[in-house]
Amino acid sequence: MDIDKVRVVNDPTVKWIADHWHDNHGNKSNDLTFGFLSIPFDYAVSHRPGTRIGPQTIIDTLNSYSLYCADKRVSLENTVFRNLGAVDIVHDLQQSYANMVEAVSTIPKDILPIFLGGDHSITDPIIRGMKKRIEGKSMGIIMFDTHFDFRDPLPGKEHSGHWLKTLENEIDYNSLAIIGISAPIYSPAYMHELEKRGALIKTVYDLRRQGRESVVKEAVDHVLNNADGIYFTVDIDGIDQAFAPGCSVPNPSGLYPFEVMDSIFEISKMAPVFGMDINEVSPWFDHPQNFTTHVAAHILLNFMAGNVKRLSE
Repeated sequence: MDIDKVRVVNDPTVKWIADHWHDNHGNKSNDLTFGFLSIPFDYAVSHRPGTRIGPQTIIDTLNSYSLYCADKRVSLENTVFRNLGAVDIVHDLQQSYANMVEAVSTIPKDILPIFLGGDHSITDPIIRGMKKRIEGKSMGIIMFDTHFDFRDPLPGKEHSGHWLKTLENEIDYNSLAIIGISAPIYSPAYMHELEKRGALIKTVYDLRRQGRESVVKEAVDHVLNNADGIYFTVDIDGIDQAFAPGCSVPNPSGLYPFEVMDSIFEISKMAPVFGMDINEVSPWFDHPQNFTTHVAAHILLNFMAGNVKRLSE
């Protein structure tokens, strides 16, 4: 990307993400390396397509940012960014999923991975690949989403709303926390079954009634009671549609961006983290100024800042 086209100021004191990508690892042994793997897959999108172009749009937006997460007072100057490329998506769903598992599992151990989707079905192969990658460690999941994504799979129909069910033999629901449930398309059975299996579920109303900081602490305590570290999965439709219209299923009763950004920053600052994915960004349906993509990019900025903060203290 031509940095001159994305700079909003011509200030020699500002360092830009666009100038901070490296083909190789950093020169210092203590450099924190973030690796970005694009997964341009939307064959299982539930409603509106277009998330296949989400990854590149998110990277382009990140390249317009500086290395300073100003509201958290955290600089990313002593980090390394690596573009890990894109997973090979082919005209065979199972082969595409297998390619995702392979790509995730072979990421070098010293890289903290960030996965750019894509529809939310990609989290199934990501989790399978991550389990291979972390070799024996137990990984808990904190999920920001308006949907349960716990529907029974339908034969012959891939769907972004059943990945949490297809992983039932791969994950421990006692190490799962879901924050942001509000979509009016479910029966009580989804809530009851997930809670019966041990998941912690906090709706949008729960978070605002209980308080965001209290919910964050409860989620971390719940997940780390049975896991060595945390993996984040963020569906952008968990953000209220006023701020995130560019997604498959816009949601009028979602979380505010700061509720997700601040939570991910604080969790990353306090707890060991294995990585994260962000998905369902569909630029075709976004505002011309890429409102939704900017929300996604800011979430990633906060994720990175939280990890930098934890490792520097």
